[in-house]
Amino acid sequence: MITKDRKTFKVEFTTFFPRSPYIYIALEANDESHAQWVARNLCRFGYISDVEETDEYPAYSERTHAFAYDEDFEIYS
Repeated sequence: MITKDRKTFKVEFTTFFPRSPYIYIALEANDESHAQWVARNLCRFGYISDVEETDEYPAYSERTHAFAYDEDFEIYS
């Protein structure tokens, strides 16, 4: 179930992995800044190189990955 006030964003990570320098994840977020924050909590490698709104169904949402949306959780804190 997608929350009505949230949008779906496709976040691109650029990595140093051979054969797959780009990894994409689709996630539910309030805005682009929130999408980057949630994506960073979900992925620990590479850097975020692009964020765009999409019509794709989100693979990650607050319902499925609550820890990444928790305001008290930051992967790098």
